[in-house]
Amino acid sequence: MSAPNYELAPPPTPVDGLLAVPIHIQDVQATVSFDGAASIGRADVTLTYEIGPTTGSPLLDLRQTIGQVWVDGTPTDPSDLAARNVGAGSFSTVRVLDAVQDAGSVHTLRVAYQLGPPDSELGGSYPPVLAWSPGPRLRWTFGMSDLNAGRYLEAWLPSNLIWDRFPIRLDVEVTGTLAAHSIITNGMVTALGANHWSVQFPDHFAPLSHLLEIRASNTVESVTGSVTLPLTGQVAIEAWKLTGDPENLAARIADAAGFLIANETDYGPYLDDRFVFFFHGAGGGMEYAGATTTSVPALGHETFHSWFARGVTPASQADAWWDEAFTTFHDAGADDTEPFDFLDAPVELCSRLPFQRRTPGNAYADGSRFFRGVAATVGVATLRAVMRSVYERHRGGPLSTAALEEDLVARTGAASLVDAFHRFVYGFADPSPVPRLWLRDAPGHTGADVWGGEFWNSPDLWIRHADDGGTAHQSPESGQDNWFHARVRNDAAGAACRHFVVTFAVKQFAGTQFAYPGDFLPAIAASAAFDLAPGEERVVAARWPWEHVPPSGTHLCLLAAAIARSDHPAVGTHVWEQANLAQKNLTVVDLAPGEFLIVPVMIGNLRGNAQPALEVLQTEDAPLADVALVHRVRGFFVRPEGLRPLAVPAVRPRERRLMDCGGAEPIAEEYVGGVLRSTQPQRVARRFPGAVELPLKAKPRIRVPVALPADAPTTVGLKITAPSDAHPGASFMVHLVQHDGTRLVGGVAVEVHTPGAHREAT
Repeated sequence: MSAPNYELAPPPTPVDGLLAVPIHIQDVQATVSFDGAASIGRADVTLTYEIGPTTGSPLLDLRQTIGQVWVDGTPTDPSDLAARNVGAGSFSTVRVLDAVQDAGSVHTLRVAYQLGPPDSELGGSYPPVLAWSPGPRLRWTFGMSDLNAGRYLEAWLPSNLIWDRFPIRLDVEVTGTLAAHSIITNGMVTALGANHWSVQFPDHFAPLSHLLEIRASNTVESVTGSVTLPLTGQVAIEAWKLTGDPENLAARIADAAGFLIANETDYGPYLDDRFVFFFHGAGGGMEYAGATTTSVPALGHETFHSWFARGVTPASQADAWWDEAFTTFHDAGADDTEPFDFLDAPVELCSRLPFQRRTPGNAYADGSRFFRGVAATVGVATLRAVMRSVYERHRGGPLSTAALEEDLVARTGAASLVDAFHRFVYGFADPSPVPRLWLRDAPGHTGADVWGGEFWNSPDLWIRHADDGGTAHQSPESGQDNWFHARVRNDAAGAACRHFVVTFAVKQFAGTQFAYPGDFLPAIAASAAFDLAPGEERVVAARWPWEHVPPSGTHLCLLAAAIARSDHPAVGTHVWEQANLAQKNLTVVDLAPGEFLIVPVMIGNLRGNAQPALEVLQTEDAPLADVALVHRVRGFFVRPEGLRPLAVPAVRPRERRLMDCGGAEPIAEEYVGGVLRSTQPQRVARRFPGAVELPLKAKPRIRVPVALPADAPTTVGLKITAPSDAHPGASFMVHLVQHDGTRLVGGVAVEVHTPGAHREAT
């Protein structure tokens, strides 16, 4: 099971003099016994939980009247686990333990109680039931609901809110009756005797996942079957109905099999190894993980929820709009388009209230309308492809509205979706005045759009190997997740920014004239954030999935764009022209004294200027490296004095080490990475065949005019040789800057460390 993501949990919340803090439930052991002779049921439940990152009083929920409580084995007054109001409206309480427990500590909570009707909102066509009929015969129905508060696992057993997931072992027995009973569930059942079962629910189940019904065996009928899915393989199907219902279960199994095949073909692997459905005799239906209680007309809708709703689950009740929205859009064919009309009134689908307990009723109509707008913006095929990637990326876990927005914006490259989420999901009015977001281009940049200084090494962009809060840039580490970071600022003279998105793109080459949106979107990742006040700054982060991180040594340029409603970068602009664009064109390398590297840099004559030039800059108070410019065409250099053929070191046998590629054909070491070192002679020769180099004097600043016609991008090599007398631990920076005759139009930076440097690992 993956580690809990406390960022999805409600924040620490003061209530009745306590600081209610989120917990992660690690395990639940529950015993439920029903006595038919006395017509009662009792529960005895022990859960093991971990306090999240904040010390305080743990919060959870249970909608039963508690009789006894033990904390870490010590009896406690039940009033110490009272329900406390943490939000507006009815059924907005959670239970908060009147005790302060340390962040990261692990505890046990045991509760015992007589089962009764839950203190939940009991509307809907199929509510929770605990009832006895002559026989005596038991009916126990979990009866979960999205549209009614307090109707998930907490109705019957102690539970967390729906961001969390945890395993449950339930021992349930019916005594005091001779009537045989059956259990309908999506848990794994082990029969322990007559009317006695052990049910194991897996650790990926959230509190909204569990289907459980116990009924007298003579009141229900069942048929089993199976289907072979194109990706998952064989999946068992278990169908139930009420005795006397004329529905043909075998035919409905065939229907369900068809739905499962179509859904897996369109959106990716089914999460479970069986599918359970129960025709409950009521209208509509309710989804569970790999299961549903349903009517016949709702079977297709509820089956689709095994992908969007219970295969990927909403991270909170405020996020629960998107599963009904996309499923309703799918019910209509998933091919209808209707452009957004920004003259329409704002629509709130996601309130962002952390303790909201109901799915909004407009999730079906307004939510489906939102996805029709997305389809009109990006195309039906693109929307389907992106939603498949959303499912596959988050399968088995929670999905927040912000994460859905991040995936849609990053993968489609449609910046206008930020506006659509702002107005038609979060329900925000258009800002007036408009906020003005910006990132620094250099330490001295104060937010002006047009900036004439260094802009290719933004101090407000960096990469980390982990989401650890660090602010020092690290060169990406291949084979693992890395994390993009950006520090976004809102101009003090502007307005509050209710909502914005930062996109992160990576170009796997050095370039000098990246333009928006073509070089910035689509993006690798994005990060959505909220409520940035004028004059405030915020650090946002986004995961860079390991499979998209190139081999170590590859030169990368990180590009970021900050986008808010009514505050987009202008089309065709560059970083130096737009303050809400930023780039980090930085390579960090280790280089032994006398060793050289060549960074290939792509340049172009953007404005068709007749006198483009390159400049090499070095820090005056640091060791000055020997630098040369490399090109395959001698005439590239306007003043060719001193040109000489590029010297490529001879290949020595010890340099031809082979890399283990996990069973694939070994790859010679010199073919890995984008920075060409003197220990990679074949690659140097292959990238710059027959090239010449122009040695430059070891000066802090030197300009080289070049012959570069318009619309003719080319690659020039920046060759850096570490000084032979460089001291161990020395470091220096070299910049290659491009001019168009009037201003800077691009640059790259190379930070070189000689062995023995004491610095943060990069």
